[in-house]
Amino acid sequence: MYSSDRTSSDGAPLLEHFEPENEIGNDTNEKRVERRAFWDCIHYRSIANTLTPSFWQRHANSDVPRRPHPTAWLDGLRGVAAFLVYIYHYQHMFHQSYNFGYASNNGNHDHWLIQLSIIRLIANGQVQVATFYVLSGVSLSLKPLRLARSHAFDKFHDTMFSSVFRRALRLYLPIFAVQTGVFIATLLGLYNHGYVLSQNWPYVGTNELMHTVFDSNWAQTEDWLRAMWNYANPFLPNRPLYDVHLWTIPIEFRNSIILFATLVGFSKLQARIRISLTVLLWVYCMSFGLTESETALFVAGMAIAEFILIQEEWGKQLPLTDASIKPLSKQSHVKCACWFALGIVGLHLLSWPPLNADRTPGFRTLARMTPWGPFTEYFWQRTGAAVFVFALSGSALLRYPFQTRLAIYLGKISFPLYIVHGPLNHTLGFWLVEVFFKITGSETFAGYETGVFLAFCTEAVVVVWLADLVMRTVDGPSVRFGRWLQGKWEVRT
Repeated sequence: MYSSDRTSSDGAPLLEHFEPENEIGNDTNEKRVERRAFWDCIHYRSIANTLTPSFWQRHANSDVPRRPHPTAWLDGLRGVAAFLVYIYHYQHMFHQSYNFGYASNNGNHDHWLIQLSIIRLIANGQVQVATFYVLSGVSLSLKPLRLARSHAFDKFHDTMFSSVFRRALRLYLPIFAVQTGVFIATLLGLYNHGYVLSQNWPYVGTNELMHTVFDSNWAQTEDWLRAMWNYANPFLPNRPLYDVHLWTIPIEFRNSIILFATLVGFSKLQARIRISLTVLLWVYCMSFGLTESETALFVAGMAIAEFILIQEEWGKQLPLTDASIKPLSKQSHVKCACWFALGIVGLHLLSWPPLNADRTPGFRTLARMTPWGPFTEYFWQRTGAAVFVFALSGSALLRYPFQTRLAIYLGKISFPLYIVHGPLNHTLGFWLVEVFFKITGSETFAGYETGVFLAFCTEAVVVVWLADLVMRTVDGPSVRFGRWLQGKWEVRT
């Protein structure tokens, strides 16, 4: 009989052995009953359970701890950042004014609320890529640095081996799975309308690059295989036209390997020496161009991870009976104010406007002090990302919004959300906007914005559902496959 108590590791019910309740009967009837029960389970239980979002499943709610892990805010921040990136990639196809700094364009579309510092981060979400890189540096460094600080170098070696071996599988397997879906969707004609729009863009926003839709399936197959082959090379970063947003992943992989090498090289140094060299390496990388400053973000994450571990060690050493020393969660008002101010500085620098920063209040002085051309924008945005994450690492109050159930859930689906929202924008998103424009109209400002907003809200439901599905059916199994393959191939000692 089917037991509803047992579930697989990804939440889908396992198929149990079925036994007929009545032992009297011929073998044919018994087998027919078993086959019917098997397919009934597949159709009505496994498929329905797989398609149901995890937050609606009973077992998922029981697995969520009441008190979040001390570093759960890292996932929460990653989830919020991923959703802001999605907002940006949707809205920038229909708007342009968000690029201007507030009051920087001689009164021409430069007094919108969304152009103000910090508030503009809601629409200008592409800067959150810098936050992703800092968070990767923190997450990838925490365990190795904890082992290095405790001088557990045998375990450190095992951890680094696992990290290096599984990193490519972790990043690329889910992407290639989703991109296979994009390829099939192209063959089925789901991209035809988006491709026609891209040839004569009807909206005021950015006409995102997208792949060519060929008349021949064979030509489409050749083009897709060539794009995926080139994309797999982390030493030649490119924007794959089947989803231009994936340009960040080769950079993520390359800098992860650089970070792992840095961790190994610094592992046996004295802690104060390692911290000093890490800070110097960050300054060195930030003093160069775009590529090096991306590496600097991972290095900044490594430094923040060390700071988190130092705080943990201090917390364990504090005597519980000493009322004169308050724990980190109950910092003095002065310390809270300092961390809060530092967080505001980080968010302000992250808000650096793409256009007219040298004429924008709050940015023009810095822009004139750092005349580095286009790199000025990236320098200050990436500095802001590192400063903001550092402020969060020191303030429990600032971390609180990223430890909520919603933020942590977004963190769970953040990577799938990142790799599915682009294809949905170019298929479902375009169609939804046209549907809602027929209702709201697009000739007036109110009608245009209402149509875009309603289309976004509708698509967001699908994006979250599909990201949840990919998390359970592709992303999670990819992680488990990497662990299984490592265990299968590694030398037993």
